[in-house]
Amino acid sequence: MAEERNREIMKRRRAGATFSAIAKDYGISAPRVREIFEREVKRGRRRQELAEADRRPDQPNPLHLEPRLRAMLADFCGRAEFTPDDVEERGFWRGNFSCEDATWRRIVRWMALAGKKPATPPIGGRSKSGLSIMPVNRASAREPKRPARRQGAMAIVSR
Repeated sequence: MAEERNREIMKRRRAGATFSAIAKDYGISAPRVREIFEREVKRGRRRQELAEADRRPDQPNPLHLEPRLRAMLADFCGRAEFTPDDVEERGFWRGNFSCEDATWRRIVRWMALAGKKPATPPIGGRSKSGLSIMPVNRASAREPKRPARRQGAMAIVSR
């Protein structure tokens, strides 16, 4: 039902109807009609982008990724057109990506299409891309910092 309404809104807007006129007919506000129109335009662009991604010979390619993920990986690789090999070269492990777990899983799925798996980060030294790798003490990273208690002139930190 909503999809049909959205299609009708798109058709009428492209035919030249104003947001106000469409809003009046559907009993919603003009800003809401504008939101629906803009969202549907965005969805249409994404459908075209995915169709283009499927036609390209390099599979998987960045167009398969959501625009936000594509921008994050482009920034990580240092260029807009990147491949799974570029991501792997820069260091494909969890610690290199400060993102939510769901986002990380989408990246891992995309990389798996190219046969790439997350690597174990090297401890100390440098990665292939020349980035310094510092070991992290996971136990202390999870422990919350406790405020120091004052006792006389000395500060005592409880652990």
